[in-house]
Amino acid sequence: MEEYLFRQGGKSVLRKVAAVVVNKNTRKMLRECLLSLLSQDVEGGIAIWVVDNGSRDGSPEMVLADFPQVNLLWNDENVGYARACNEGIALTEEPFILVMNADTILSQNTASIIVSFFETHPDAAVVGPRLLNTDGTLQFSCREFPSIAQAAGHAFIGLLSEKNPWTRKYKKREWDHLSEREVDWVSGAFMGLRREALEQVGGFDEKYFMYVEDVDLCWMLRQKGWEVWYIPFGDVIHHIGQSSKLATTRMTYHHHRSMFRFYRKTYSGPLKPFMSSLIFLGLVARFCLVSGLNGLNRLKSSFSSERKSGGLEEK
Repeated sequence: MEEYLFRQGGKSVLRKVAAVVVNKNTRKMLRECLLSLLSQDVEGGIAIWVVDNGSRDGSPEMVLADFPQVNLLWNDENVGYARACNEGIALTEEPFILVMNADTILSQNTASIIVSFFETHPDAAVVGPRLLNTDGTLQFSCREFPSIAQAAGHAFIGLLSEKNPWTRKYKKREWDHLSEREVDWVSGAFMGLRREALEQVGGFDEKYFMYVEDVDLCWMLRQKGWEVWYIPFGDVIHHIGQSSKLATTRMTYHHHRSMFRFYRKTYSGPLKPFMSSLIFLGLVARFCLVSGLNGLNRLKSSFSSERKSGGLEEK
């Protein structure tokens, strides 16, 4: 694996906050994300780094040509989200770091709000602002560490309906998300991190290729006594799943693999060998179910497109 480093920001200036944007084949949205970062109203500005995971859509070339203020780390293959985040963070020096997907757009005051929150909450290691879907509706981006029973209920019943009690509790759907509060974990699609805390746990666990690395990081930090916060300010739009939808089966596999790793890493009960086998079989069953449902949905979509195309030809 080769990587290429392009420092474009000119003379190094130590700011309060840096941004690390992980990208994979989302050039158009990456552009929108970078424009929103460059328009941030934060004292001293932001040191911006894009870590590209082997894009083939011209994303790195676009950064080099159109954003001379932005630094680029260009991997020639997909090294995974956790490793890409760590690579970008290692190139920064600022005390606070914004880690985000390329399919996010920040409000103009997002960075300043997060910096201010860190400065007034010295025990906060992670801050997650309110995330919104493309249509402006709330994205449930802060959640609980689920029990095994709660995880099982959400994992299977949640595929059919999100109104079940396990999913509602796990996603914290019972409150309006209009007040700041300490939570178990926040989505890695966009999170603010305190460098001091991050260094104590060694950054993201790179054995997660995709998914659950955000849950794991928050869990590690909380084990060290740090706090994780959700704040209902500095809204960020997240066009969810823009990279992962390009490789649905592969991403489904990595999601389930990551869930099993998190369980193995965090569960320490006396029945761990038995429970590990049970959890493994349950995840295999869910992977098959999700893959089947995804295949069925793709088949329906293809059939619908063919019918529409046929109807147009007949006319």
